[in-house]
Amino acid sequence: PSYSFRAIPAAAAAAVTNDIKAISFDFTGTLAKVKGSTEEHYLMALEKSICNNPRLGPALWKGLEANKNIKPKLLPCFSNAYKKHMKQLPVFGYGQMTSEEWWRLVINDSFIEAGVPEDLMMVVSTDVTEILYRHFATKDAWELYPEVVPLIKALNSSGIKLGVVSNFDGRLREILKSLEIDQYFEFVVTSRELGVEKPSKKIFEEAMRKADIYSPDAMIHVGDTVKTDVLGPLDFGMPFVFIQRHGGGIDGSRDSPQQKTIEELFADRDGGDALVMRANTVSNLSAVATFLEDGYRWQAEESNSRRLI
Repeated sequence: PSYSFRAIPAAAAAAVTNDIKAISFDFTGTLAKVKGSTEEHYLMALEKSICNNPRLGPALWKGLEANKNIKPKLLPCFSNAYKKHMKQLPVFGYGQMTSEEWWRLVINDSFIEAGVPEDLMMVVSTDVTEILYRHFATKDAWELYPEVVPLIKALNSSGIKLGVVSNFDGRLREILKSLEIDQYFEFVVTSRELGVEKPSKKIFEEAMRKADIYSPDAMIHVGDTVKTDVLGPLDFGMPFVFIQRHGGGIDGSRDSPQQKTIEELFADRDGGDALVMRANTVSNLSAVATFLEDGYRWQAEESNSRRLI
């Protein structure tokens, strides 16, 4: 589909007068997604590393490629390795190693668990990591959702400050530049630079500082993960919009029978929070434009939450 938000500037200007001064966006799953599949990118790097190594070569890669079990196992193995190392070495190894060194641990474990021989990974691990680390800093690995550019261009011309607030490593600014959207954002805040992740209020406080605003009410955060992009702003007193794209569960799962309802996710919280969540859930970023066109009105509930009415 094509998107046009020509009516946004005037409407967004009206939102500014209603005390909304800035909008922050999560990156992955909100502004952009991995181009193709993660498995394809990882196998590309492994193939290059093996074929370009004089000790190994194309023949070894063809033998490995014949193992049809590696590719389908790679994504779940990557997920396991990511969670494992994020728990052991939080925030991409903040204070303990470089983010590239942290990613090497994840990449190595992903391939070994998927069935790539450990002795082979000992030989190519450094090369594979270098390829993937550089590759995922470019637009070759990412694609923007189709409504993103028209929306941020319109918002940028409205006078509302835009920023990106993401649990990401230090490559995020480089990625935004490669995707040719960095010029639309006045501030970028990553977990790696602060040593804490969303939902910590510290990351939202830093976003406010960079946006030069003094009240959480003056910024809206937009994201696709409940724990980080909804509960964080909600507990901080910051308005939010939750993006639930096609195929995604409210709890972040995709096409899974384990998807939870809003009520289940908010069972241990104030009852008003589930109503806020339901009111502020949209299917894509174009709905943010609709909110602005209608004008923002925020009402304080007894739970001190904020909901769009």
